[in-house]
Amino acid sequence: MFSKFILPFTFFVLCDGINAERLSLQARRSSPKSTLSRRANTSTGISALVDNQDLTYSTNITLNGETFSVSIDTGSSDLFVTLPVKGAINQGFDSNVTYGIGSVQGSVEAATLQLAGYEVPNQFFINAAVTQNQSGQGLIGLGSSSGSVIRAQANSSAGDPALDRIFRQNTTTPNYISVLLGRSDDPYEPFPGDLTIGEVLSNYTQILDQPKQNVTDAFLPAAQHWQVLLDEDGIIGPDGKAIPIKSQVNNSVDPNRATVVFDTGFTFPQVPSDVAEAIYGNISGASLQNFTGLGTYWVLPCDQELNVTFMFGGVPFPINPLDLTYDPVEAGITLLAPGTCVGAFQPVSFDSTTDGVFTFDMILGMSFLRNAYLLINFGDFVDGSNTTTAAPYIQMLPVTNATLASEQFALLRQNQTTSSGAPSNVTNTSGMFRRSFDTDDVAEFSAEQKKTAVCLVGAIVAGVISVSLLASMWYVYCRQHHSSILGQQQIQLDGDEYPLLEEDTEKVYLLPFDGGNASVPSSTNI
Repeated sequence: MFSKFILPFTFFVLCDGINAERLSLQARRSSPKSTLSRRANTSTGISALVDNQDLTYSTNITLNGETFSVSIDTGSSDLFVTLPVKGAINQGFDSNVTYGIGSVQGSVEAATLQLAGYEVPNQFFINAAVTQNQSGQGLIGLGSSSGSVIRAQANSSAGDPALDRIFRQNTTTPNYISVLLGRSDDPYEPFPGDLTIGEVLSNYTQILDQPKQNVTDAFLPAAQHWQVLLDEDGIIGPDGKAIPIKSQVNNSVDPNRATVVFDTGFTFPQVPSDVAEAIYGNISGASLQNFTGLGTYWVLPCDQELNVTFMFGGVPFPINPLDLTYDPVEAGITLLAPGTCVGAFQPVSFDSTTDGVFTFDMILGMSFLRNAYLLINFGDFVDGSNTTTAAPYIQMLPVTNATLASEQFALLRQNQTTSSGAPSNVTNTSGMFRRSFDTDDVAEFSAEQKKTAVCLVGAIVAGVISVSLLASMWYVYCRQHHSSILGQQQIQLDGDEYPLLEEDTEKVYLLPFDGGNASVPSSTNI
């Protein structure tokens, strides 16, 4: 996370065995932070993720048996919590980690960490007594050990980040993680997701066959992130043409290809100003506006469908139009006219450097990552790796079907269309960000209407269940009575007698991932 335009998620833990633990992610909405900036210098299991607004994806971890909900961040490497940990051992020094937005400071302590089915004794973390612009109970960095402030201060492998410790003590576990960030059609519902360690999601095993993108060297250990080269002419804009972009990175192996950082800590991707202008600038009614304390955004009609594709390793990654424009409230902007959205790909001038060196050209956060299943192989970035360990790489699998995404956008954002297919004017922004109960007839409900509808549906379901239970009781009574006469064994009833109700409930939460292959969290993870 170079900055904190994110929503804190809550990870729900699903136990599938020591090497098959699943952490389900959810993201809910929280208070937006301030202007974004480059990160400062200092800075097998499956987990379900949750996303919050300004969005963050979070998971549950335990420290000395106590549960903490912490954000996940591929852009940093250290673990901190904001609450005391019982029985933690103070290591005798303090640490201060500065992020693009915000910072934490506190004593470095050690406790037994449990994450995704793995147990790590004496894991170092910051007990953050002082925080700025940080929400939730903490954060766990998923970056390389070279960027760990704690590791640098400890000056020994005892201070290694959690993932390094897991990979070193479980030598048969592949040194990779994978992240899948989901989307919710309803802003009042959490965003789902998954984090895995040492394995991939069963519905997405084809990611292992995708091109391996070498992680580029930042040449400054403290500035090393999960970054790769975009294909040359690798951004296809709304007009179907490549958006020109040249790299400003010092010592780039290919200046014609932009260096891209993948960071789960950003809701809004950070791109060069000319790239953002090429995406949004030619739209009728679009304008570039600066919002005090929040930065610059393109503002445009919410019902304007855009199509943008990124290319990595020759593989196209179409972006769902829903991820290209956002409800302005998600950016902390409340004064725009109804029917107006902000562009998710935020224009940023990367004019700051790390020790005079440009290390990347853009940051692709959640709005991109909800369209790609991401695998990060740590390779020899794991502390203590020998010379025979392969270099780190990234693999990605597209998860957005462009045709289905277009249909979804029309359903959720465009109230109606003309016979020629042109979108009509939108008069109410807030209604466009709510899930329709009937996908064949887009219904926009006020909050009160929504509550009424839910209560009505609940009453109907309760009535059906009550009648079913009475009928079942009468059936059992009759069978028991009949059984007592014929000497037959009694029949026991349980919840498995109602599979249709259970299946219908699941259908409410199906998400439109590519090919219907997405892992759908159970109702307990939503």
